[in-house]
Amino acid sequence: MYLILRPKAKLADSVVCFHEAGLSALGCGLIDTIAQPDVLTLLPSLYAFNPDLIVVTSTVAADLYIDTIAHIQGVDRPHTEQNRQASNLLFIAVGASTAKKLSSQHERVIQAQPSNSEGILACISHLKLKHANVAILKGKGGRNLINNTLSANGFAVKEFDLYERLLLKEPYYTDHFEAATIQCIIATSTEIIDAAYNYFEAEWLNKCQWIVVSKRVKQHLSALGANNIFTSNGATDSHLIAAANQVKGSQHE
Repeated sequence: MYLILRPKAKLADSVVCFHEAGLSALGCGLIDTIAQPDVLTLLPSLYAFNPDLIVVTSTVAADLYIDTIAHIQGVDRPHTEQNRQASNLLFIAVGASTAKKLSSQHERVIQAQPSNSEGILACISHLKLKHANVAILKGKGGRNLINNTLSANGFAVKEFDLYERLLLKEPYYTDHFEAATIQCIIATSTEIIDAAYNYFEAEWLNKCQWIVVSKRVKQHLSALGANNIFTSNGATDSHLIAAANQVKGSQHE
């Protein structure tokens, strides 16, 4: 049984994908996402920054961005200047789902490979930009690596925190949970890992096989005492399923 640790909103889809792939999985939500109160003021602030490039780090950020567009269109239908400005924007999306959502509104959308902060930085590097204005649409407190690296390389960076991750008082499970049935834990971020270590016994967590989405997340988990860690090639459900099958195959060799 695979225990999938993801934000609550993403659990159901991930569990369905695993079951369709023939893998037994249980979803566990330790974090939920709540939109920031001022999220509807995003577009004026974003356009005032005059970005050359917009990085969107999650499907939640993409959804909230698109919601603000719908809100502006409902309040001020002409918004001709904003339409003209938005049509020329270049976006980098952290994953396939985020890219698909953005593509419903914009033509110039690049999907980062791999689907993590390192992939975003590699994508920006390939663009050969110099001294560009880079806006980052993200959750509060996340993705510091992108800002720090770009700022060090001379880019003007502005973060827009569209939502906040909140720890749930009790885990949300997609089905009945029994620790003894879990052979492998899948985690998609350092925040999720920290939440797990705040709730579950560290001794149990450190005995489990893990799948994480990047070397950076692996290093974070290793520092907490886990040893049996496999790194996937990305954070999408297809990447995680491929990693789960590799782990499953190696366990039966």
